[in-house]
Amino acid sequence: ERHDSVFLFKDILEPILLSLLKIEEESSDSAPKAHALSSSINQFQFLVNLFVLSRMLSTTHNLSEKLQKKHIDLSEAIANVTSVLDLLSKQRVNANDNFKTLYAQVKEIASKLDIKEEIPRVCRLQTARNNVPYSTEKEYYRRAVYVPYLDDFCNSLKERFESHKETVASLQHILPEFCTKTDFYSVEAAFNFYEEDLSHKEVVQSEFMLWKEKWSQEKSENLPKTAISSLEKCDKTFFTNIYILLKLPAVLPVSVATVERSFSSLRRLKTYLRNTTSESRLNGLALLSIHRDIKIRDEEVLDKFASVPRNLDFFL
Repeated sequence: ERHDSVFLFKDILEPILLSLLKIEEESSDSAPKAHALSSSINQFQFLVNLFVLSRMLSTTHNLSEKLQKKHIDLSEAIANVTSVLDLLSKQRVNANDNFKTLYAQVKEIASKLDIKEEIPRVCRLQTARNNVPYSTEKEYYRRAVYVPYLDDFCNSLKERFESHKETVASLQHILPEFCTKTDFYSVEAAFNFYEEDLSHKEVVQSEFMLWKEKWSQEKSENLPKTAISSLEKCDKTFFTNIYILLKLPAVLPVSVATVERSFSSLRRLKTYLRNTTSESRLNGLALLSIHRDIKIRDEEVLDKFASVPRNLDFFL
């Protein structure tokens, strides 16, 4: 939603500014607010920031939607983030050429809105603004806005996902698609991290070799590609430790999207005027709202209702 709102704001920037100017001319309570907003928008620096933000978010738009999917494991998320980081790194290397195209677009929309190309006021001793050396306005915005924002964008993605990369890469070698081509040494990082939840190291190592032998006899096209599909093929009683290690990348949350979905369902169910809803009833209603794909037979509901003791007899 944040991506789409920025894209939409950029597309309808001209009508928004015209509307604010019209409201500003009217003598109403909204005129001061409209003047403040139009003054902020009617600046060349604002346009540069808006176009830079839109360019960065367009790169991560598909990644953002992918990370909000229900059926995505951490290894798949790391792979997608790595692809985005590679693209952003190339944009960083070619920052001059990329910003040249972006700046031309900013100047085009600025001429339509009659906004003068200028830089913020520069003082000899700067404490609140970037005091970067420059020879042109374009160079100033490239060094003060585009490059720092691009670097911060990459660092944020790395801080969010790079810390898990070694452990996730180790867990990924347990998947049948990879275990046939590697040995226990590749899984050792995951074992050391989750050692308290597993058996003795030699037991886990032998179990991994059995797991590897099992899938080495299968054709490559029949090998499960994800942790969830691998769990379905894993015998929990025989491959006890492998099953635990497979569950980790399958259930580790990639984002908070699923939690936010439950909060949204809870808001629809438990209103401020009905705070006496019992916990069991509230949980049941929430599960019904979230898992609408699960079919429930009417007969089961009636049987459950009839089995509960009550003063009024209920006959089917």
